Amino acid sequence: MVENPERAFELIKRNTQEIVDEGELRELLTKERVSAYWGTAPTGRVHTGYLIPMAKIADFLDVGVHFKILLANIHALLDDLKSPFELLEHRTEYYRQIVIGLLEGLGVDISKLEFVTGTDFELSEKYSLELLKLSSVTTFNRSKRAGAEVVRQKDDAKLGSFIYPLMQSLDVPHLGCDIAFGGIDQRGIYMLSREILPTIGYDKPICVFNPLLPGLSGGKMSASDTGSKIDCLDTPKQIKKKINKSYCPEKEIEGNGVLAMVKNVIFPFLERREEIFLIDRPEKFGGPIEYSAYDQLEEAFVAGDLHPADLKQGTSKYVSLILEKVRERFESRQELLQNAYPESE
Repeated sequence: MVENPERAFELIKRNTQEIVDEGELRELLTKERVSAYWGTAPTGRVHTGYLIPMAKIADFLDVGVHFKILLANIHALLDDLKSPFELLEHRTEYYRQIVIGLLEGLGVDISKLEFVTGTDFELSEKYSLELLKLSSVTTFNRSKRAGAEVVRQKDDAKLGSFIYPLMQSLDVPHLGCDIAFGGIDQRGIYMLSREILPTIGYDKPICVFNPLLPGLSGGKMSASDTGSKIDCLDTPKQIKKKINKSYCPEKEIEGNGVLAMVKNVIFPFLERREEIFLIDRPEKFGGPIEYSAYDQLEEAFVAGDLHPADLKQGTSKYVSLILEKVRERFESRQELLQNAYPESE
């Protein structure tokens, strides 16, 4: 149960890009039980962009929302075979272990969290019938438009790409959730959900969207550009090297992935630990710098009082600290990693 609806609303809203809609969320938070979910298809290796939704999941849990994480393995298959069927089981478990490590690294109590796998419920008779009902009221072009930012759509796209948005819509009520949480790239699918779910008797889901983490090289993070992202299993040395080479022009905020990480992940993490952002700068360059709030740090950066090199140093330290739990989990799970991503892949 949410004890303080107004505080809960403000905490859920912080660092989000959009909520559809805020009035519905405020009303929902006054109810006895509130539930939300976030889904991920186990496809490629997980990078630090996932830390942004993990930080928001921490907020949901902190205010008393019952939260589920969907490991959407069937979706991974439908999205142009991004995960071949024979690798699904291994990749699903890899994602589970990575997510647990990320949340532990952020200091989240995962005992309140529920993991669900797509094959746990998406193959049931009721789900299948309702999926067919949704397909009968949704045009091909509407489904294509809804999934354009999420699924791979080639000139001769496979049918699974257009079933995908309908299944993602149906997942919300079948998980028993009031809130669908996801990246802003999911907006098209969840707006479709709000249109079509009432046609088969379900309520519109409330949608909460987080911003996407810009790539380290500037602009959108690319799955094919390894230099644009930090793998969650990168070593501290690799993390430092990648962040040192990242796009972080002096005094500029737009497209700055380093600042986005500091704002959306590191400061909420430090707040939970009741700590400040500390940059261990050598005395010859002015000595250590401390920031107690993100706005204070951003103001100093824009004014030129915080140099990009110093910002990168502090960011590298905290990202390495947060990812430490992930690296620890995989010290004894190298076989899982190899099975999920064979060298041939």
